[in-house]
Amino acid sequence: MMQSIRAGTKTAGFKVIIFFIVFSFAGFGLEQVIFGGSGTSVAEVNGTEITPQELEVAIAGQKRQLIQIFGDNIDPEMLDDDRIRPRALEEMIERTVLLQAATDNAMVASSRAIGEIVGSIEAFKVDGVFNADQYKVVLANAGYSPERFRREQVQQVILSQLQQSVLGSDFVTKVELVSAAEATEEERDVRYLIVTNDMLRSSAAVSEDSVRQAYDRDPSVWTTEATVVADYIVIARDDFLSPVDPEALDEEFENVKDEYTVAEQTLIAHILLIQGDDESVEDYAGRIDQVASRIAAGEDFAELAGEVSDDVGSATLGGELGFTDGTVFPEPMENAVSNLSVGEVSARVETDAGIHFIRVQERVAGETPDYQQLKDELAKSMQEAEADQTLLLTVEELRELSFSAADLQQPADALSLVVAQSLPVSLNSGEGVFSERSVREALFSEEVYEAGNNSTVLEVSGNRYVVVRVAERRPPEILPFTQVAQTIRDDLEANAQKAAKFALLESLRSRRTEGERLEEIANAEGYEWRVELGARRVGSLLPPEVVSLAFSMGQGADAALDSVDLVNGDLAVVELARVEPGRLDNLSSAQRDQLATQLTQLQGQLSMLEYRTALRDNADIVTR
Repeated sequence: MMQSIRAGTKTAGFKVIIFFIVFSFAGFGLEQVIFGGSGTSVAEVNGTEITPQELEVAIAGQKRQLIQIFGDNIDPEMLDDDRIRPRALEEMIERTVLLQAATDNAMVASSRAIGEIVGSIEAFKVDGVFNADQYKVVLANAGYSPERFRREQVQQVILSQLQQSVLGSDFVTKVELVSAAEATEEERDVRYLIVTNDMLRSSAAVSEDSVRQAYDRDPSVWTTEATVVADYIVIARDDFLSPVDPEALDEEFENVKDEYTVAEQTLIAHILLIQGDDESVEDYAGRIDQVASRIAAGEDFAELAGEVSDDVGSATLGGELGFTDGTVFPEPMENAVSNLSVGEVSARVETDAGIHFIRVQERVAGETPDYQQLKDELAKSMQEAEADQTLLLTVEELRELSFSAADLQQPADALSLVVAQSLPVSLNSGEGVFSERSVREALFSEEVYEAGNNSTVLEVSGNRYVVVRVAERRPPEILPFTQVAQTIRDDLEANAQKAAKFALLESLRSRRTEGERLEEIANAEGYEWRVELGARRVGSLLPPEVVSLAFSMGQGADAALDSVDLVNGDLAVVELARVEPGRLDNLSSAQRDQLATQLTQLQGQLSMLEYRTALRDNADIVTR
């Protein structure tokens, strides 16, 4: 089982579940049974503390999400804790504010609803069916207990309830519907001509002499970046991997085998009864007796827990507290659990928290590790640990030696390392280890580029370290005409086309003012002529660029012509002939309902944004 847990971290299911829980941090319920301080907080929201441990979980979650999105192409700087921390903390603060608002509004999630959610997650299924073992493996890989995961799903459900309550509070008035219909159902008669890209190119032709003259005016414009050929030493953990001594491997197995032994796990649920501040001893005892009687009468334990348990967190989960190996809960509870069979409910059990009635939900047998299963994993772990130690020691020695060395060959010889030489590197581009911005910046820093010193030892992606030195400085060079002629031509043609388009539009406007119709001009000049009557914003046959322009143009007999570039490089010159506002009365009942729904959803989203902003502004938030 342990081997399958480790293998599970590479599955798609594991990635799905990480995404599912990456923003779930807070929890409740179990804290009423297990006592402990929160430690120094990084923030406090209306009296609720956010601990450093919770923030670290949030940061780790965001890192995993970024890695899943960008994969091997991720910029290592994106994973810097200092860069992620402020955003992660802000998201935790907002989440806490929203959870508090949901709690204040008495929003809850039923045990059945949570069960349906958990059962529907594909990562927990085998052959399309929910599998309890798969459920535990995936959660274990993610560092979650079933109890903690279920609690966080409760939070997700009540946050969704809060959002839906805000979204559902909006409505649309008749006036708003009329205005929306006027805009969305508006019809426009659009006429336009097409000037092809070939026509534009021919009117903006650039001669060879023009290209040469542009270059000769100032050749220094066409200058390369300063580049450097660098000497460098790069070391990585893999450089120090070596076979593991079989005897050391056997010894390590003996040392760690207990850590791989899985004790029997028992899933329990409870009903907790706490004496109220104003509750007499007699009333409290009566309440305990009443619950005991209902249990003895065979009432459903989960439903009873949801109704009477004073542990609010577990009550929403049918009283479920999670798994124990005999060491999780207070001793009286563990003693009771050890004497119960699956499905059996204990007599009353007293702890500092109150009176418990405990039910054993499930037992999972323990497992003893198999040496053969662990051998390769232990060997790899020992290899990497030894390599890491050697790497760090070598890095420290390299740092000391390269600091005072006149070149890199001296520290390389002392540490049996190799000095490599790069291809030309600029401040903005490089290959291999020089593809990382931090290395290029170090190479072009005053200390290295100007003073000629070795750089400090830099940590880069892939658990590698590098030190660099300038071997050869190559100043900027003026590129020869033949190398930049095409670039100059492209620039000149682009500018000429832009000028030609402007001149053409001004000419068409002038001719139209003098009385020529746009259609007549199109026919006379050989331009393609197109017309669409009753065009709408959505569903029109017009090119998208023409739609966007036509529905932004003013109307009227004196409305000016306007133009827009099409995606294929052609130019469309557009004339707006008629505008007919939409009418709500022209919509069918289904279309009205659809429009009202769209407006309500939009207003609901705006209301949710304003609600979140208001909660945040009115909250008592202290960050440390």
